[in-house]
Amino acid sequence: MPNSESADFIELMSSFQGRLYGLILSLVADPDAANDILQDTNLILWTKAHEFQLGTSFKSWSFRIASFQVMAWRQKKMRDPLIFSNEIIQEMMAEQNKRPDNYEERKDKMETCLAKLPERQRDLIKKRYGLGSSIVHIAEELQSTANSIRQVLFRARTNLTQCVKSLPESDS
Repeated sequence: MPNSESADFIELMSSFQGRLYGLILSLVADPDAANDILQDTNLILWTKAHEFQLGTSFKSWSFRIASFQVMAWRQKKMRDPLIFSNEIIQEMMAEQNKRPDNYEERKDKMETCLAKLPERQRDLIKKRYGLGSSIVHIAEELQSTANSIRQVLFRARTNLTQCVKSLPESDS
């Protein structure tokens, strides 16, 4: 595959990671398994890159490969069932119940910090992660380059991380 085609393929592959993960997660309902399957899918996509024709539907091609990987994972799970004893399940549940449930607090912190972002960063975060738009699509829509969009998103994520870490923990 020539360099320009490699770069285009890498761009396509990168822009579809969120959608591929979402598809896989919706089919297996296990984030860890979804991550493993996504890695396997990416490896196959890369090794079969020469079979992909630029200009055709990357979504259809990559989703088909991902669905085959999900089917393979399901077959493996059926052959290799993991069964825990009742004691282990009770211990796991007790351990889970000890963990604080701070989802609402984390969500509130994120909303507070999102509101503090500069408008451009906030808009790009909403387009990329709220609407699931690809970086390429956002760049085209805003008549910008994918690289400049990536840089703004990087700064936005950095700002969000610093902001969330700086907010005090609640006493609940």
